[in-house]
Amino acid sequence: MDPITSGVTILQVVQTIAQASALLYGYIASVRNAPSSCQRLLDQWNSIRGVLATVMDIEDDRSLPDNLRHALSLLITKDGPVAKLDAELKNLLPNNLASGKMSKITRLTWPFKEKEAGVIADRLKQYYLDITTILAIDSWNTIKEIDQGVKEVKLGVQGLIEDSAAQKVREKAEEREKFLQWMSPVSCTDKHEASSRQRHPGTGRWIFYNDEYVAWNKSDSAFLWLNGQPGHGKTILASSVIDGIQDSREAEPQTLAYFYCNFRDDRTTIAAAVLRSLVVQLLQESKDDWITKIRGSGPQEEGDLVSLQKLWKQKSDGASCPTDLGFLRKLLVEASTLVRLPVLVIDALDECKEYPELVKHLVNLPEHARLRLFVTGRNEQAIQDAFHGLSTVSLKDSAEQMKADIHAHIAEQLQAQKQLSRLPDALKKTILEKLLEKAEGMFRWVQCQLDDIMGCKRRIDIEAALDNLPAGLYETYDRIIQAIKQKGRSDEQIAQNCLLWLVGTFTPLTLDQLNEAMMIEVGKSNLNPDLGVMDPMDIVVACGSLVTYDEKTGIVALSHYSVKEYLISCRPHNILKSISDMHARISELLITYVLCDFADDICEKGRHPAINECDSDSDDEHVQDQDHPLLSYAIRGWKHLGHVSDEDPDVMVALSRLHSEFLRNTKKHRVLATQRKYDWLSGDGARWLHGSVALPSLFIPLVHGKPWMVEFVVKQQPHLLDVDIAPGWGSPLICAIAKNPDCLSILLKLGVDFNKLSSIKPQLYGRYISDGSYAPISWAGVIGSEVTVDFLLSQREVILPDDILHKAIQGMNPSHESIRKFRQRGADANFTVNSSAPIHYFLSIVKYMDRSQSLLVVKALIDPSCKLSLQNLTARTVLHIALDERLEDIITYLLEQNAGLSATATLLPDMWSWATNKTWFPQVQAAALAADQPWTRIKGKVVDATTESQRVEFSVAVTADRDNANPICAVVVSAIVNGEVTNSGYIFADLSYSNQSLPKAIQDSPKDDSPRLELDFEWEHGQRVSSWLFDYRQGDEVTGMLRQMSDDKELAGTSLFLQMAKRPYNSHLFDRGVECILDIYRGPLD
Repeated sequence: MDPITSGVTILQVVQTIAQASALLYGYIASVRNAPSSCQRLLDQWNSIRGVLATVMDIEDDRSLPDNLRHALSLLITKDGPVAKLDAELKNLLPNNLASGKMSKITRLTWPFKEKEAGVIADRLKQYYLDITTILAIDSWNTIKEIDQGVKEVKLGVQGLIEDSAAQKVREKAEEREKFLQWMSPVSCTDKHEASSRQRHPGTGRWIFYNDEYVAWNKSDSAFLWLNGQPGHGKTILASSVIDGIQDSREAEPQTLAYFYCNFRDDRTTIAAAVLRSLVVQLLQESKDDWITKIRGSGPQEEGDLVSLQKLWKQKSDGASCPTDLGFLRKLLVEASTLVRLPVLVIDALDECKEYPELVKHLVNLPEHARLRLFVTGRNEQAIQDAFHGLSTVSLKDSAEQMKADIHAHIAEQLQAQKQLSRLPDALKKTILEKLLEKAEGMFRWVQCQLDDIMGCKRRIDIEAALDNLPAGLYETYDRIIQAIKQKGRSDEQIAQNCLLWLVGTFTPLTLDQLNEAMMIEVGKSNLNPDLGVMDPMDIVVACGSLVTYDEKTGIVALSHYSVKEYLISCRPHNILKSISDMHARISELLITYVLCDFADDICEKGRHPAINECDSDSDDEHVQDQDHPLLSYAIRGWKHLGHVSDEDPDVMVALSRLHSEFLRNTKKHRVLATQRKYDWLSGDGARWLHGSVALPSLFIPLVHGKPWMVEFVVKQQPHLLDVDIAPGWGSPLICAIAKNPDCLSILLKLGVDFNKLSSIKPQLYGRYISDGSYAPISWAGVIGSEVTVDFLLSQREVILPDDILHKAIQGMNPSHESIRKFRQRGADANFTVNSSAPIHYFLSIVKYMDRSQSLLVVKALIDPSCKLSLQNLTARTVLHIALDERLEDIITYLLEQNAGLSATATLLPDMWSWATNKTWFPQVQAAALAADQPWTRIKGKVVDATTESQRVEFSVAVTADRDNANPICAVVVSAIVNGEVTNSGYIFADLSYSNQSLPKAIQDSPKDDSPRLELDFEWEHGQRVSSWLFDYRQGDEVTGMLRQMSDDKELAGTSLFLQMAKRPYNSHLFDRGVECILDIYRGPLD
């Protein structure tokens, strides 16, 4: 029997590790301050899983060397590391998990102590080392058998080990994990488990027998929308659907990805986060080696992972994770092709802040991605309009099923709750009947009444409550607020403070964080412990049914979305004045908190996890975190400023105090300022200030605040309008264009100069283009905001710089509308920068952009008066570049515009062999034949070749023409690789002019006036030809050489020499063979 197929299978171990990793990842994501050993275990599991996945990929390869095949067999022998690992996993994991069935109970509890888990992680690391060592040793033996004559075997083996399969797998796994983390997914595991726990056994099962659901569940590509009113249990039903899919025993496994939009956690209410998280979940579940596919450099055909490849490029360039919904939808479509039977579940769509935009990208998604999509949400008009005509389950039409579930829920509560279970059976029956009669499908309403009844101490009070049940949720909440006030001033103050924070918070807060928040006194430099509660649970008790407390996570939250809606509405008993006032008060409190004296000590010691620059396994950090738990939220408290829409002088007083303290006390900089660029760009990692800011008074209002705040500061300090807000950030106008366009009108009112250049480091704004001076209108073009461009163009004094179009196409997604408006205002489409017109540059980088808009951008650049015959430095016209980049829609349009080619297109007869079967290709051939031909074409001859360089001579004696009145106007040097390039490559070279007929001593003597022109050849995947153009537009050195060639009538023995540098990164080009051609053109110099 083949040892590779005997004993425990690697697939079984990989599947077990995948299950365990998924469980542990969910635990880490959902538990605040999860033990550090959790991440260590997850890292070790992922490393082992990555190695074994590669083994599975190669074990069926018949060409596998015997030694490597033997190594694979050693892995799974009875006493081998894989078998031992399998046994270890069975001992570690619960029986139901090891057998493939996750228990909901075991998923809720972390079973290991920190020290015990650390020992387990160390053992797993040893298994990993054992597996990779076996592979490396046998790879070593294989290389020795191949070449016994190698003297320095040790050095060769070391190189082999570094490039071994195990090493590559480890690196690939790390790349994959970093890539997915960069996407900033939000885990909803904790929310799902909490929702599942709320579901009474046996309830929610009716959905699986609903005709619409059954049809949806049987299809491979279908959409289903479950809608209902607030409090009707949509989220509980969603959790039932998710569990049903997870527990499905279908013959063909399904791939589930789910997301809960949750008003309690601001991260889950962002549309981009919804789509990003679903993409990440699908990629995590994919068994495909997608990371190799997307990091390849080759051009992608229709149907390939073009968007994922673009995403990889964005990450490699240091960009932040994507936020464009259209692009994220494309990623979701591509990710769905990498898994089996994808199923997506999105709950509470209406709780997403941008749901009107999100729904547009969900419509028709199942058809385009071949997946099943289940969505829940209220009957909001935008959702109804988008999903009109699509398959729908309405809870309003499922009244009987809902009534049965509510009946079961009340009956269960009457038995399970201690206060209710002691009631007489007759009273229980009355409670059940009366609540069921008035529930109208509202689980939330029922629970509030049960909570109220549990607070009653006499039967007469319960009967009175049943006889006077409130109508609907808002009347229920009115009574709860009134009851809180009747408890006394202490409970009322506690509840008011707690609800202020819970309504306004952007991320879930723990009980300890809330308690510390209550100790803040505005304007004071120390916390007041007397304002906190002695028993934190008193906070929960004071707020009654309006809040919930999760003992597992320690999080306190509003009990339902309808509670938040109620509290921010204009009700008679409301405790909040307005949304703006709520955020103003929180802003004041948080500024006071971060300026407290304790922050100095934390910054000096640098041991609080909220301010650490990198992760640490130190247990001391968790102790520090308990001392000041609110700090992790407070350092990002700037988010509240953006919601203070009404002028509030108290907020400005707080900001002024922050400014003064920042200048006075450098110790607090670690709390107040973000030091790392990527933390700032990620948004969630940003603090009140960036580390480069020296004067925060205008920076904070401009970046985080509202226009009225900017006006307030500038009126007090007018000089700030004329200075940069920080090094590299540019003027206040530049900052407003990128960060806060709403401030533009205020800056206009204050008299800002709309043409003043600013020195900018675009990377500070997440734009990865060159540092330099930018005019405000150019910067607006880079940012790509059409609203901002329109505002600036409406100002008559705004002057368009000559390179405005070049700047506009450097944005991540250039706006064709803005480009068209620039053209209408007089922007020159033929203005060149480094010998390239805007359209040349755009076509060269379009593969990294959103292709859906690229043709519109091309049309805006071309129409009217764009010279399509113009060549760039690579001697290519726009049609030539489009052909090289395989942009078919753009090629078709350019041919319609009679775009031409240069003689460079005739260097190879099969320059674009990929297009020979296209209907438009005869037009390309005709354009090549019609190209202006060079006056002479010279084939280069290799005259010297070493390991470091290759020298090619072009004899230009044939160019002597005493009677030709036209000078030499251009020279094109081309390098042709023998065969298509599979990987991109570069060759750096220089071109020199020499008369070989002169005495050698003169030839070799240095001449300061002898031009030597630098150039570089570049090839991308699939290309063979790379060229470089020298003409009179390129400066004195080029002009000097061309004039020297034209004026020299005695060219006998004269040559041009091309010196090409050989480097390890371009050896594959020289190995194929590189032929060089020189084209010389004569003509007028216009």
